[in-house]
Amino acid sequence: MPPPLNTGKPTESELEILSILWEKGEATVAEVHASLSSYKKTGYTTTLKLLQLMLFKGLVSRKEIGRKHSYWPIIDRSSLSLGLADRLVGYLFNGSPAQLAITAIQSTTFECSHEDLLKLRELVDQRINIK
Repeated sequence: MPPPLNTGKPTESELEILSILWEKGEATVAEVHASLSSYKKTGYTTTLKLLQLMLFKGLVSRKEIGRKHSYWPIIDRSSLSLGLADRLVGYLFNGSPAQLAITAIQSTTFECSHEDLLKLRELVDQRINIK
């Protein structure tokens, strides 16, 4: 059985902050808050508390610059993506990565580009040739 979904793993809000930090590389609380506030209502202290929790969870690191704190991600996007995909496959798709891929391709929320579909075909062909 896969590990529990919430054990030291980022929440949806933490993933939003990680996305901002991956894009910026490093940012102060005010900068993260400004980015978050551009698309959702959130308080400065909420952003600060989330970053403090993420520091405790080992998702980000921090340095002090005068009275400001600057944060950057410790975990890289691809490592986290693989871990989250493994958990999704284990929990929602009975261990079948193919079912995850099929569901993602059939989604009407996101479009697959021609390049993405060619990459998927290449990966499938590689797997078929291995067996």
